[in-house]
Amino acid sequence: MRGFFQRFQADQSGASAAEFSLLATVMIVATVGMVELAVGFFQYHEVRQAAHIGARIAITHDPVAADMNSMTGLGNSVNAGDAMPAYLRVCSGESASCTGGTYNPAAMSTILYGPDGDNACASTTKLRMGICDVQQDIRPRHVTVEYQGTGLGIAGNPATLSPVVTVRVTGMHFNLILLDALVPNKLKQMPTVEVTMLAEDLRTGS
Repeated sequence: MRGFFQRFQADQSGASAAEFSLLATVMIVATVGMVELAVGFFQYHEVRQAAHIGARIAITHDPVAADMNSMTGLGNSVNAGDAMPAYLRVCSGESASCTGGTYNPAAMSTILYGPDGDNACASTTKLRMGICDVQQDIRPRHVTVEYQGTGLGIAGNPATLSPVVTVRVTGMHFNLILLDALVPNKLKQMPTVEVTMLAEDLRTGS
């Protein structure tokens, strides 16, 4: 019996296979992780690019807060030619409403679908792209547009509005290819993406 155990301990014929299987497992897991990381980075960059396009549309077209089209800033000791007093409008595509103002669904549609007015998330020319033409999973419920007065506009009738505009995309998830069933939903939640730009005069749109 002692000789059997001695021969068993000395037998190294399966050691290489065992070591290879352990190493291969580690390498496969590492490779899958790197692939998923690259996919997640690409998806985040895609959403950020979409938000950037949405912000470009928001600063050059009619505001989602429709009351800004008739805003004068006059009154309360503010006269024509004075700096535009502070204001803030936060417009949610999910609730179809704006804090402190009225909601313009057509303006939100332009941001989402682009100036081509096709109401579809599909490939189009660069100049006519909307948010969901870049990332087709983005829907109105994911988009918030904020208009904040900075004192750069001029009060009057009509007023000149030059707000800082922020477009936020929230509630998006990473679509993992290989680890989708293993990764908790909390880890698949994409961070909020926001892009801020200084608007041109929003009274006339374009």
